[in-house]
Amino acid sequence: MTHGIRCKRQRISVFISNMRKYWVLYVLFVPVVAYYVLFHYKPMIGVIIAFKNYNFVDGILGSEWVGLRHFVRFMGNGEFWRIFRNTVQLAALRILVTFPAPILLALMFNEVRSQRYKRVLQTISYLPHFVSFVIVYAVLYNFFSYDGFVNSMRAAMGLDRVLFLGSTNYYRGMFVGMALWKEVGWGAIIYLAALSRVSPELYEAAEIDGANKLRQVWHVTLPCIRPIISIQFVRTMGSIMEVSFDQTLVMNNTMVAEVADVLSYYIYKIGLLSTNQFSYATAMGLFNSLLSLAIVVITNRGAKMIDEEGGLW
Repeated sequence: MTHGIRCKRQRISVFISNMRKYWVLYVLFVPVVAYYVLFHYKPMIGVIIAFKNYNFVDGILGSEWVGLRHFVRFMGNGEFWRIFRNTVQLAALRILVTFPAPILLALMFNEVRSQRYKRVLQTISYLPHFVSFVIVYAVLYNFFSYDGFVNSMRAAMGLDRVLFLGSTNYYRGMFVGMALWKEVGWGAIIYLAALSRVSPELYEAAEIDGANKLRQVWHVTLPCIRPIISIQFVRTMGSIMEVSFDQTLVMNNTMVAEVADVLSYYIYKIGLLSTNQFSYATAMGLFNSLLSLAIVVITNRGAKMIDEEGGLW
């Protein structure tokens, strides 16, 4: 007991000593803490309306307390589970396609020997990330609308026109393809930085042992960047339930709503486009956030079991 108290006092003493020594760095850290407290943690107080029958007249504190009524309501709503299924399906498809794609792109960039050519290719792949989803969808519309380029080519070849953007059969492919084109180059940046830290001596040793390029990638490159892959996977799983609200907003229409409606978009419709449904929408948003948190914790623990250096914490 005495030893524990002594160690605790020693840690506190070291902390105070570091604060006095590096006080400038701690002062610079204050705006960051203030930003998160004011704009991230303070608004979370409003989550309490998920357990109330909120209205503008009574306010957050004066509204009637209803407990878990809103949670029971959406849990028993068949439409909610349809939307939840859409969210999981689109998120799973997006992760299966868009998570390994930046790794493969970074590996291909890493094999390019001409630095000028490499910089040009990287710049071209990064650019879509800075373009709004509205602009990206406009490009997609010009290509795949009923009178667009693709259907014009089909008509010229004597084939029937296809309603790509209004068909539930094509929506998921369009959704994932659009996200892939926009984010694959940007996602490769982190892996390129990790690849730059791999020692050339490892490749030389593997080449002496007779390993070809594919073997070098499998036995040298991927093991060296495995902690980064693990961290990125945990971060990706943390946003699995979001499924890009911006992209859904521009791509959704009445013809594809059966498969296009996801939780983030449904919460937006219920919370902002409906009348006095703020508590109901907040309850669904809280459920979404808690589920995402649970997925992150489970994924992080799994990453730690596979690789001690993996995971976020």
